[in-house]
Amino acid sequence: MTPYVKTSFSAVTHSVVSYVNPIASLRQFSGPSAPPKNALVAHVYGVKNIYTGLIRLYAAYQITNPELYNLTTLTFVGVLALYSTEHLIFRTVGTKEALASYVIATIGFVWMQSYRSWYLA
Repeated sequence: MTPYVKTSFSAVTHSVVSYVNPIASLRQFSGPSAPPKNALVAHVYGVKNIYTGLIRLYAAYQITNPELYNLTTLTFVGVLALYSTEHLIFRTVGTKEALASYVIATIGFVWMQSYRSWYLA
């Protein structure tokens, strides 16, 4: 199973959790400036995760499509941008909570850049 499929299932699973148990799905947003947790924020976060997961899932099965490959790469950049700003600028996410997202998104981005010429030859 490729990293794209694994992160796709993870994103889709988190999307379901954000609708079933919205407050629990926002536990990573517990930094010193975190706003109150509510269902609307959880649902927006869940929608972001569902489209990110679907893009990655499509890429896993259409890996030789350069446009889809680039779009998938940007999903990892987007996660890094989201958590970097929330952690370092807005301070809504603590270091411990942001660490997993940093690691997963960095691995995904590096993987995609490393194997770009293999898949898009």
